[in-house]
Amino acid sequence: MSRTRDGEEPLITVLNMDGQQLTPCLPHRAWREVERSRAVWVDEQTIQLLYNPFLFRDYRKAALKRDHHTCLWCGQHATTVDHMIPSSKGGSDLPHNLIASCSECNTKRGNRSAWSFLKENAHAVPNLMKLSWRIFIAKYRHRQLKKRGT
Repeated sequence: MSRTRDGEEPLITVLNMDGQQLTPCLPHRAWREVERSRAVWVDEQTIQLLYNPFLFRDYRKAALKRDHHTCLWCGQHATTVDHMIPSSKGGSDLPHNLIASCSECNTKRGNRSAWSFLKENAHAVPNLMKLSWRIFIAKYRHRQLKKRGT
C-alpha cells in the first residue's frame, strides 16, 4: 500500500456481509481482521467482513446480564467482557466465549490462556466451578468451530 501525498496511509473501504459500505479503516486494522479470518480482501483497497460487527454489542450485553454484571475472576462489579479464547488467538465474539469481567482483571489477564490465569488466581475466584465450566465450554466450542472451518 502506498502513502498519500501528505504521508498518511490510505483508508481501506470496509463492506459488511451484505456489501454495504461501513466506516473505512487503516490498513493495519484491515490486515488484522483478515488475519483473524473475520474479513476477506475484495481488492487492494477493500475488505468485506464475514460477521456482523453490530452484534457484538448485543453479545456483550447478554454476557454481562447472564453473569449479573459480576466479574467471574474476582467477584467485583463488571463493566467489560473478557474473551475466554482471546481474539488474538482466534477466539470468537459469541456469548459462549465471553464472560463478565471488571476492567482490572481483564487488563491483568491480557491475552494469556484463561486456564493459566485461573491457576494463578484460583484463590481469589468466588465461583471456581462456574468459571472452570465457562472456560471448558469456550474451548470445546472453539474446537468445534475450527473443525467445521468457520
